[in-house]
Amino acid sequence: MKRLIKILAVIGVLVIALIVAGVAILKSMDFNEYRAVIAEQVKDATGRDLLIEGNLDLQISLSPSVAVDGVTFANAEWGSSPEMISLESLSAEMELLPLLSGDVQVTRVVLQGVDVLLETNAAGEPNWEFSPGDGMSEKEAPEPDGETTLPVVHSVQVRDVNLTYRDGVTGDVQKVSLNVLELKSDGASSPMNLLLETIYNQEAIEITGTLGSIDALSGNKIFPLKLDIAALGADIEIDGTVSEPRNAKGLNLGFSVKTENIAAVVGRAILMAGVDGGAPLPAKPFSASGALRDGANAWAVDGLSLTIGGSDLAGNIAVGLGSTRPDISADLSSTLFDLADILVEEQGGGDVAVSETSTTTDDGRVFPNDPLVLDGLKSVDAKVAFKGATVNAQDITLTDVSAKLVLENGRLAVSPFGLTFGGGRIGGDVTLDGSGSAAKLSMAVDGKQIDYGQILKDMVGEESVTGKLDMTAQLRGSGASVRALMAGLDGKLRVQSENGFIDSGALAFATGPLTALFEGEDAKKLRCVVVDFGITKGQAASKAIVIETGGLSIVGEGGIDLAEEKLALRFDPRAKNTSFASAAEIGIVVGGTLKKPSVGPDVGDVAAEAAGLAAGIATGGLSTVIGMAVDTATSGIDQTDYCALALAGKPLKPDETSPPASGGADSGTPAEPAVPGVESGIGGVIEGLFGN
Repeated sequence: MKRLIKILAVIGVLVIALIVAGVAILKSMDFNEYRAVIAEQVKDATGRDLLIEGNLDLQISLSPSVAVDGVTFANAEWGSSPEMISLESLSAEMELLPLLSGDVQVTRVVLQGVDVLLETNAAGEPNWEFSPGDGMSEKEAPEPDGETTLPVVHSVQVRDVNLTYRDGVTGDVQKVSLNVLELKSDGASSPMNLLLETIYNQEAIEITGTLGSIDALSGNKIFPLKLDIAALGADIEIDGTVSEPRNAKGLNLGFSVKTENIAAVVGRAILMAGVDGGAPLPAKPFSASGALRDGANAWAVDGLSLTIGGSDLAGNIAVGLGSTRPDISADLSSTLFDLADILVEEQGGGDVAVSETSTTTDDGRVFPNDPLVLDGLKSVDAKVAFKGATVNAQDITLTDVSAKLVLENGRLAVSPFGLTFGGGRIGGDVTLDGSGSAAKLSMAVDGKQIDYGQILKDMVGEESVTGKLDMTAQLRGSGASVRALMAGLDGKLRVQSENGFIDSGALAFATGPLTALFEGEDAKKLRCVVVDFGITKGQAASKAIVIETGGLSIVGEGGIDLAEEKLALRFDPRAKNTSFASAAEIGIVVGGTLKKPSVGPDVGDVAAEAAGLAAGIATGGLSTVIGMAVDTATSGIDQTDYCALALAGKPLKPDETSPPASGGADSGTPAEPAVPGVESGIGGVIEGLFGN
């Protein structure tokens, strides 16, 4: 037994002596002599020069380490700089005992002061693609036996890294400064902990979390990741997997984004990207979540949930990139969507500021002559379905909104769409074809039982008018501008309402004695309103214009030249009883243009001598003219049911059996004004209705 112990002791001494001798030999070696060998091996593998200007140093201990400084790696021959990578210092510590058995266990790798230049040339070729040098062709390169075994690295620490990317095609240059990068792992099959602190265009970005293992990365297997990102004033979380991590394919990443001020985030992002301009969003809280997935030339966001301010949006979005144009498909819904949450309010009371460099001038027209820019319709194809419980647009509230949008080859079709407005339902189809040189517009819209009284109450607080209307519009036209489109417009427009109510309080001119014109329940009844136009090549001709209360029928005729924007309309008041006989004597003519309409009495209806009429206009103005007309006019009562005719689409012919008014020409006695003072107030009626 003692003999065995002595033998083992001798063997131990010999082993220790060999280790000490080996260490002494290693320490006495100058590893700088191997710099040329290392450079040659790199040249053979990549075709690029590696230069080690500093020292190669080996420290022998239970945790042996190697260190090198002053390393540069050559760029591609066409590169903008001779160096692709420069390294101030690199050190690595290893575990001794596993190393003796051939198992490389790297405890820590530290890189300090790294400059990396990534770039492409004018043909789009990247400088990170290498080709073997003269010493080793691709055919001569040894094939690995089985799977490549990477050394296990427990900790990587990177400090002071500057990364520059140059796009040789576009000329864009992006720079990133990396202050800290730390990766830690317990083994090749264990997840890696990540810490990254970087600054990009003066914006600090911090990323913490866990990544998949070295084994998953080297084997191109499912690679999980879970990251927390703080950047631009927003908190971002990413949690999911990448099925092919080395190819950056097979993404299935859940995400969430939260910020208290989306305008600040977007504004900082714009500045970080090097683009001038403010944030196109208001300062509202924002959050978004969903799952990002990729496919064959496609990206998708499933389970999208987005909120901004008080608005929300949910659904799925997919983008296909396999054709000449991106192909977008989306199915979206919202419980509340308020345009105020996504639109920036204009300064100065909501007026849109005109740029000093704008070429737009006031030519006295309403419809602009600027060319319609429809190139955006040709840039993508899209299919979008949307449903919104409530949509707010300034003072307008829409409910139960639904629309299907199809954009293909520059042709946009919203078909069908539907919404509830003012308690009524509006729906139809709209098509805008921008595939040609001139835009083509086609629309068919119907509205049923729209409560205009409720709309006025909600928008301006007016409660003096109540009623519901139906409307239909069928329009089509083409043109390179809105003006040209309106000039060639064809179609029809009809609006009708029955059984409404109008209070004298709704009429600003109905004060004093004139209030008697609207007293009594029958006088306040708005029996019907019918406006019916046919439109041919920009000429809108009236088929029927009727406004009828319990006491008056106002029948209109004429048209609107949409090409020249000129008005030519005449309104003929007709009394249904003697109380309104005087008010019904004077017709009203609307002329001028859409931008500057003119309103006045139809002088052909004024029962006065031409000289007296001229004198009245010269000395007393509109009110005097109306007063003269009332004093000398004779009138008959017209009890024709114009509402029935207009609603049935029949010609508006007066009923020949209507009795004449009491007094007047037929009785031989001048008609007395039914309401004291009305002879001097009719001008105020007209001015109150239409302005001067």
